[in-house]
Amino acid sequence: MDLIARHFELFPKDSTAYRELRPLLVACKEVRFPYSIGDRNSNQFTLEFDDKLKAQLITCGAVEAQFEMPAEIKKEYDFAFSFAGKLVVVEVEKANREKILYDYLKFHMYLKSGADFSILFLTKNYAHRLGEWDLFDWSVKRYRQCLEFGFGNSQLFDRMLLVGYEQCTVEGIALSSNVRASLIANRRT
Repeated sequence: MDLIARHFELFPKDSTAYRELRPLLVACKEVRFPYSIGDRNSNQFTLEFDDKLKAQLITCGAVEAQFEMPAEIKKEYDFAFSFAGKLVVVEVEKANREKILYDYLKFHMYLKSGADFSILFLTKNYAHRLGEWDLFDWSVKRYRQCLEFGFGNSQLFDRMLLVGYEQCTVEGIALSSNVRASLIANRRT
């Protein structure tokens, strides 16, 4: 069973990260990725998005890369690539909006440790049994609040890019709590 990530939206549009990485991300029209539905934990969806996203970015012109963190920093990133000679470290936040501030902290670590840019991919329609969350919108609000209240280095925030995407079925139907419920109900048939 597959879903599709599409309708990528970038923020902020006035940043160095946007100017440098936009050509790659515009070329990435959609990413098809498998998912499974667990029997426990409220029928939690397990998305196999990260590897498919990385493969699609490489198809569009990125080059696979490794990022060496200093030994004292034990944080792991989802993947890294280079584009136009710049090293980019990527995090993908699929469901937990409370981790977004932590992602910003990790980005500061990556950028101070030699990465040129960092990207946070977030869904605009995380569907759960009680409704949908727009994690991209949530991250944009937190980004603006960080700058407004001095939480982090504004020069490093200029090298961060947020990328929102819509999740949909292979038939093109946007994922919602109702669509999620239907996928759960039909998984065994």
